[in-house]
Amino acid sequence: MKDLTTYLGLAAVYLLSVNVLLGLLMGARYNPYKRWPHRRINVLKLHNWTAYVGLAISVAHPIPLLFLDKPRFSLMNVVWPVDSPEQPTINVIGALALYLLAFTVITSIYRAEIGRQRWKPLHYLTYVFALLLVIHGTLTDQNLDNKPVDIWDGEKVGIMLCGVVILIATIVRFWWESKHPKYRPPSRVPAPLEQAVQKVTPS
Repeated sequence: MKDLTTYLGLAAVYLLSVNVLLGLLMGARYNPYKRWPHRRINVLKLHNWTAYVGLAISVAHPIPLLFLDKPRFSLMNVVWPVDSPEQPTINVIGALALYLLAFTVITSIYRAEIGRQRWKPLHYLTYVFALLLVIHGTLTDQNLDNKPVDIWDGEKVGIMLCGVVILIATIVRFWWESKHPKYRPPSRVPAPLEQAVQKVTPS
């Protein structure tokens, strides 16, 4: 069960890292048809499905802990692990990452109802989620044996590399936007009602 929890966690980290990178490409208005790989790829669809599958795997990630004999995890230890028998602080960080992921996915589904101007600042919480995800994955004791965490273990190095790649991609994305203003997302999208008012208001 410990191994299953670990494998699910690693799958979630890698898949959600891809999701964040796809989001950065979309934010920079990257066109895979006009640029590499010169193929018609629905980046939005990939971004959405990696989020949905990543959320499902993240929800499943701690469930095998409920079937361990030692240490014994209760349902509350999984839902809100402040009294977790192992690494309560690190597990709370993981829980916060999960809930933040769920929040960003749900608000993205209803972004039309929320409105782009309100939704966009909420979606920037993805960066906070990515940070919490990397911290949780790096510092978690996957063996649950109260021994010091070996951050140079291959699994930990892979997680840290995901964090480094996301950090570099984020910097490149905003640098690209500063150098190419035409690819910058519009700062304001008027609501249909506001557009109608502008048309009927005499100049």
